[in-house]
Amino acid sequence: MMPPELRRAIIKIIPEYFFWDEARQELYRVNIPKEDLFKIKQYLLKEVFDITVSSQEELDDARSDMNDKQLLQNNSMLLYLQGIGEDLFYLNEHFGDGKNLLSFPTLYDYDLDDYKYQEKSRKETVENYEERPYRGSLYFTWARLMIDDEFNYCSLCMVSGYILSRIEESGMDYIEKLIPHEFKHGKNHGKEEGAGYLLDIKTDAKGLELHLDELKHRFWKHLKAVHEKFIDEFDKKQMKRVFIVNQSGKDDPNYLFLFTDKEVLKNIYFKSFMSCCRKFEQKDHSDLLKKLEKEKQDVIEYLDFHYKDIMDNFDPKIVRFGKKYKIMIHKDSGLDALLE
Repeated sequence: MMPPELRRAIIKIIPEYFFWDEARQELYRVNIPKEDLFKIKQYLLKEVFDITVSSQEELDDARSDMNDKQLLQNNSMLLYLQGIGEDLFYLNEHFGDGKNLLSFPTLYDYDLDDYKYQEKSRKETVENYEERPYRGSLYFTWARLMIDDEFNYCSLCMVSGYILSRIEESGMDYIEKLIPHEFKHGKNHGKEEGAGYLLDIKTDAKGLELHLDELKHRFWKHLKAVHEKFIDEFDKKQMKRVFIVNQSGKDDPNYLFLFTDKEVLKNIYFKSFMSCCRKFEQKDHSDLLKKLEKEKQDVIEYLDFHYKDIMDNFDPKIVRFGKKYKIMIHKDSGLDALLE
């Protein structure tokens, strides 16, 4: 049921909304004008939290200052204005021009469209880029929805991408143990240039910076191979399963949805997301956990072998060629904290 505070906000700002049929209301929700959305958020901040804002910048600052409990309450109310279908599903991601969530009936439709966009971008920016076949590319896509009438944050990911993320995290932690290092600001860090500031961060590994770089380089190649192995394996098996993982913490209701292959994505409709996922749910996670633990152990063995090889045989005088990039933070990006 829509929170009374939100109902009052809508009546005040767009009173005709409640005279529309469900289809028109839904179309409005996925295309809500920025001015209307700002006014509703402004109203809710004052009504619920006694916070007065007069601009989008002030509103963003107010949200940044909220604690998890306040954000949860605020986001829970807004879902009734932004979500669609029986679960009030809201994909917290960017859509192309003229597109919205209603443009994509299924998760497959959305993911394929996003994949094509990403591949086009890579071909335009990466020299001699070889296009990959589509086998499902969801990677921790953010969403919000109601699960059993309770608000929840969630992430959507292919199982192959999830395995990649976990072994990457495990491997990077192990590299830190093998070659302890920290990140420090370079001499140009924070330097103003044009419409932004330079992000200049150097790695300090007590003289082993090039050894560390070589170990990471080999690790990235290994990760790429592992990811390719699993994405191909799951694509060929076509298990058509969904793993639902409850990752909730205090004031952070959070679920992870893992999809085995592109075929199951074709069966996940945004307007009936939870019922579709439960239809294909794999409740026994033991095989997945065993597979993950084996890959973590394989990564440790891989890094041990290459660490020894690098320390025994690597010549730091031979520098691998690579493009140098200048990383900038735009003044209006809201990422100023990275400069601290």
